[in-house]
Amino acid sequence: MAKKTKAEKIWAYKLKNPAASVSETAKATKTSYGYVHKLFSKIGTPKEILEQPLEHNVSRETITRQDILNKASSLIDGSRAAEHGSAVDNFATTAAYWNAHLGIDWILPQDVALMMTLFKIARLRQNEENMDNWLDACGYMALGGEIVQDYADKR
Repeated sequence: MAKKTKAEKIWAYKLKNPAASVSETAKATKTSYGYVHKLFSKIGTPKEILEQPLEHNVSRETITRQDILNKASSLIDGSRAAEHGSAVDNFATTAAYWNAHLGIDWILPQDVALMMTLFKIARLRQNEENMDNWLDACGYMALGGEIVQDYADKR
């Protein structure tokens, strides 16, 4: 059997411990924080992790706010970013379509993030245990904060 590379050890650990932070993963795999961080940032989260529902990643009794935020982060920085492209560009396009449809001109990309968050909150009224809506709401808020900062930096 061939010896595993550092990256393979890290991904194997992450698959078994999807909520593990960069620090925890580095310590468990005896690799540097910087290497793990660079690997996670460069490659993103493996598809196997992203496709697992959160309930299967962490038992119900141990889901923490950090687990939720980590999973939301892996979604917006991983598969969804790869699938949908730049959130800023996507939200700007959505804002333009909404403005055209409504015959107005004041919806901004950050408004899209807020309105999509409200959409997820409305869905939670029907089923507050649906973790996807909690995760997506966190993700939309994070993207909105990034978009606002991006626009502030351009002024």
